[in-house]
Amino acid sequence: MDVGERPRRARQARSARLRANLRGCDGGVREKLAGDHLMAPGDDYVRFSEYEDALASLELVALVAPLVRDKPQYWKWVIVAAHDALQGAMVCACAVGTGSSVLEKKSAKKKSEKEKLAPFGRLLKWCIAGRKPILEPLVLTPKQREDIERLHDHFRNDFAHFVPQGWGIEKAGLPRMIRAALDAAEELMGRYYVIGHMDDDQRKRMTDALTTARKHLPIT
Repeated sequence: MDVGERPRRARQARSARLRANLRGCDGGVREKLAGDHLMAPGDDYVRFSEYEDALASLELVALVAPLVRDKPQYWKWVIVAAHDALQGAMVCACAVGTGSSVLEKKSAKKKSEKEKLAPFGRLLKWCIAGRKPILEPLVLTPKQREDIERLHDHFRNDFAHFVPQGWGIEKAGLPRMIRAALDAAEELMGRYYVIGHMDDDQRKRMTDALTTARKHLPIT
C-alpha cells in the first residue's frame, strides 16, 4: 500500500463512523464528529462543530457590543455570548478524541445518545489546572478568575433562568468582566491543537470578532 494511502483511508474510516441522530428538534440532524470531518446531510442544514459554536458566540459579542451604548438592555446578549464563547473555547481545548473528556463522567461512560457536557465551573477548573496529554494550564490573574466566575454564577445564570424581578446592573464593571472571558477564550482558541482544526476563514473571523468586541468594550 502506498504510504500516502494510509492517512487517506484512515480519514475515510473516521468519516464512515459518523452517526446521524434523527431525534433532533423539528427533525433536525445531529452530526457526530470524527476528527475534523462532518457528515453533510445537505444544503438545507446549518452546520455546527465545537469550533463553529465558539466562533458564533464570539461574533455575536462583536455584533452586539457596538449597540450597548444606545441599547443598554443588549448587555444581556453580550454577557450570554461572551460566556458561551468561553465555554465553547474550553470545550475545544479540553476535548480529546471523541470529545468524551468534556462530558459528565456518567455520560462519558455510557456513550449515550443524550450526552451531558461537564458544568462550566468544572471545565474552567480543568483548563486552569491543565490536563494530560497536551492541555497546558490556563493562566489567569485572581481578578480575571473572579470576573469569569461572577460572569457565570451571577450574570449569565440569572439571565438564563430569569425570574420575575427588577434587576439593576452597574455598567461600569461589565467591560472588564467581558474582556476577561474574551481574553481566556482567545488564549485557548489560539493553541496549536485548537487553531490547527480551524481553516483560514475561521481564524480571520475569530481575529476580527475579538478586535471589534474589544474596540467597543473599553476598560476605564
